[in-house]
Amino acid sequence: MPQGSKRRTAVIAGCVTAAVAVLAAGTFAFLHFNDGGESPAEADAKASAPTKSASPTALPTQGRELIKVPPPKEDIEDTGHRAYGTWVTSRSYASGGPFSVLGYDLDSGEQTWKVPLDGTLCGASQDVTDKGYVAVSFAGSKKERSRCTEFAVIDIDKGRKVWQKSLPDAAFGLDLSVAVTENFAAVGWSDGTSSRGFAIGTGDPVWDAPPQGCDYEEYLGGRTVTGLAYCGDGFAVTQRDPDTGKPSRTAELPTGVTSAYLASTDPLVVGAQVGNAGGLDVNRLFTFHPDGSVRTTIKIDDYVPGCGATGCNAVATSKDTVYLASRRENFSSGNHIAAFDLGTGQRKWTVDSVGSSEMLPLRAEDDGVAAYSNAGAGQDGSGVLRLAAADGEQTVLLKQPDTFAASNATAQISEPGMPEKILYEDGRLFFHRVSGFYVQDIPMTYAFSVH
Repeated sequence: MPQGSKRRTAVIAGCVTAAVAVLAAGTFAFLHFNDGGESPAEADAKASAPTKSASPTALPTQGRELIKVPPPKEDIEDTGHRAYGTWVTSRSYASGGPFSVLGYDLDSGEQTWKVPLDGTLCGASQDVTDKGYVAVSFAGSKKERSRCTEFAVIDIDKGRKVWQKSLPDAAFGLDLSVAVTENFAAVGWSDGTSSRGFAIGTGDPVWDAPPQGCDYEEYLGGRTVTGLAYCGDGFAVTQRDPDTGKPSRTAELPTGVTSAYLASTDPLVVGAQVGNAGGLDVNRLFTFHPDGSVRTTIKIDDYVPGCGATGCNAVATSKDTVYLASRRENFSSGNHIAAFDLGTGQRKWTVDSVGSSEMLPLRAEDDGVAAYSNAGAGQDGSGVLRLAAADGEQTVLLKQPDTFAASNATAQISEPGMPEKILYEDGRLFFHRVSGFYVQDIPMTYAFSVH
């Protein structure tokens, strides 16, 4: 079977698994909250890495409901509908919607603009540029099973479409990835084994194929477009020149890698499955020297990196540390977040959740990582914590309203692998559901603010 087909099969199976997990969680995961409990860690990690308690070092900051968008009514019958994309800038929040991209005011939460699209969304960039530009791929028609033939850059600060281009050889969006940098917007897909790059300001074509000798590229943005492709007999990482868009080989992955995904571009971190791991997620993280050779290999069999065509949503990376959440043993147990040194691969520390709550890393900076603590459906205590880079010391940044409706909604939205990325920025927490399998009492978009 071709490599693209292998990856496509894994993604489809992962979507089905995730859907089953959501239904199971919504039905059975009525968790209790207590002051005890400790997430088990590996024996070697306990010996070498300190474990912090889950007692916060500051009083909670109470959040208020900012945005609550109900699921689209047409999705009751049209389960193929998708709403990819969630972004925040200093001026606005934007997300995918029914055949559109929608913008919201950061203070009032009111919808301020709508950019209509020709069809349903097929993919969206994770990043947003300094000018507020994002990129989206979408179907050329509102008809069911329309091909993902359209690509556009949208200014989410001003609520306008900058440009739109057609991709005549695009297929149905399986494994489709989208990225932006300050210079380029890029899209790649496996079911057409192709890729495209455009000048972000004008839409002028810059490249129209993956690197020579390689299959399609998966893309992730940042300072430059980084691509991951299957080339000949293994995976390779390339970076596009920020001026010309020409690819240069950055790193080669070791032999034995059966699947790989970009977790971070700066620093470069790749998630990979080595051998027959018996699951759909990755079991290794690789970091690299400047010459492209592997620097460290971090075994993450007991962690949930949430890797897929859009990257690894449950991995948070700073310049020298990567943060991951552990798997839960069962619905009544908690988990922990661990910090790993990117230079040595050793674990620095772990922080255990409180009782049966579950923590997920959201975004990392030099001073630490912001993490969402999910207490569970019908339970009090969900919110955002900052874990200090040095030792995991905790500070509460936002406390979610303790209503049943809020806890039930966020418990079902915040899956461990974060297939639908959770954003936290400047005292505001944003949840957004991409999938067309909507439950009518759970919002499509939900946000809280301390302001």
